[in-house]
Amino acid sequence: MFKQILRQLFIYSRLIFGKLSSTNYWSIHKVNHKSFNSRDESLEHFHWRNSQYPGYIKLMPVSKQDGKIVLDYGCGPGNDLVGFAEFSNVKELIAVDVSKPALDLAKKRILLHNQDVNFIHIEENENKIPLENNSVDFIHSSGVLHHCKNLNKILREFKRILRPGGEMNIMVYNYFSIWVHLYTAYIFQIEKGRYSKMSLNEAFSRLTDGKYAPISKNFKPNEFLSIVNKMGFEGKLNGVSISLTEMMCLNKRYVALKSHDLKSEQREFLSSLKFNNKGYPIYKTEIAGINACFNFKNKI
Repeated sequence: MFKQILRQLFIYSRLIFGKLSSTNYWSIHKVNHKSFNSRDESLEHFHWRNSQYPGYIKLMPVSKQDGKIVLDYGCGPGNDLVGFAEFSNVKELIAVDVSKPALDLAKKRILLHNQDVNFIHIEENENKIPLENNSVDFIHSSGVLHHCKNLNKILREFKRILRPGGEMNIMVYNYFSIWVHLYTAYIFQIEKGRYSKMSLNEAFSRLTDGKYAPISKNFKPNEFLSIVNKMGFEGKLNGVSISLTEMMCLNKRYVALKSHDLKSEQREFLSSLKFNNKGYPIYKTEIAGINACFNFKNKI
């Protein structure tokens, strides 16, 4: 126990001084993880987590992949693996992550769901996936690629292993969001005075998955589409889901607009918002939420 405590202190000290890899960070920082004693408890957590992002599960479904070889890239503790196990009758389910502790947690959880999974640990610099060319039918990656430092290497591997005509669903953080332009730019940088000397994107990176996360980016949807399409895919934005955290921030919208310190880009963004019949803010044609969800097909 004492050695474990010392190891944790060492890891956190390196996090603070920016000397820790993503692999080590995600080995100690696990997304919404808890222990489960039964299948029902695990499923309840699956539904609760999805409820924190209204609309997410429709844009990043884990159903209708019957008979397919499915890869969950960046599976973490296994929440979406549970979804595929319960709501699709897959031919094979493959889970990939850079974190061995996260994979161990996913292995324990998936036992509750009686699903065989091929768990694969990969190295974060090269991102080599030990699978044959054209061997996967469907790739799912939710909230992962914005944390990776070698995006093009990952996309090349996706291109290699995904069969021609195969599909992939990817969620990355959305620049045109309440999280960026209100939660980060006003509530933290102006109202709280935190990260005020940083750029907007630098401050954003401290406010998503822990302030010591080595990498946490956001993308403008057209920018992300361009990056992925250049690697040999054809894609579209399926839509955007918002977080409950963002919905709780909306009461600060007009306060932010009154601030002399709010920059013109954020003022224009917040001023232009409209609201749909569910009360979700709309920027131009999409929900102004943090989760941008895409579908891509591997060109034949």
